[in-house]
Amino acid sequence: MKRTLSLALCAALVLVVASVAFAADKSSKPRIAVLEFKNKADNQWWYHGGAEAAQDVFVTELVKSGKFRVVEREQLEALMQEKNLTLSGDVDPATAVRIGKLLGVNYILTGAVTEYGNTNVGGGGFGVSAGKKKFVAAMNARLIDTSTGEIVWADEGREEESSIKVSVFGVGGGVDDERMFDKVMKPVIQQLTASLKAADL
Repeated sequence: MKRTLSLALCAALVLVVASVAFAADKSSKPRIAVLEFKNKADNQWWYHGGAEAAQDVFVTELVKSGKFRVVEREQLEALMQEKNLTLSGDVDPATAVRIGKLLGVNYILTGAVTEYGNTNVGGGGFGVSAGKKKFVAAMNARLIDTSTGEIVWADEGREEESSIKVSVFGVGGGVDDERMFDKVMKPVIQQLTASLKAADL
């Protein structure tokens, strides 16, 4: 009986210690808000909702990194509306400090898409035509400390993917993939997330 009671007490103690350690680990992770990225991609197409999609992927990648507690996008938008704030892209130090206090976050992640689009190169003759399409995405990102307004990390990522289409007298094949977000933009965000995770904050 005493042994069973001792085992039960030990098990309870282990559970308490584990839950305290988990809570301490969770609270020690910095809290971060990801703002919608600005589009600064000159002369390039930018599909509707692209900045919002990039913001969502960044949130997902940061959560998967296990290093941050991330404010969910809809919750962030609701808080911004409640506080009568509209922000995306560039944030000055004073505004960053104000947002940090209002939203209870340690950092704000912001930035811009600097390239996103495609170029077509074609050619041929005597019934043969060939076309090459190159998709490019580039993005820069900055992490702002909301206690000081200082930029504590900044980096840029770039990715490109090509597809070729060949036809002979109108018959041929190749890839003509217009849905390139996952192939070029997502890898850029993953590059930036890996860089941010490795940063000494």
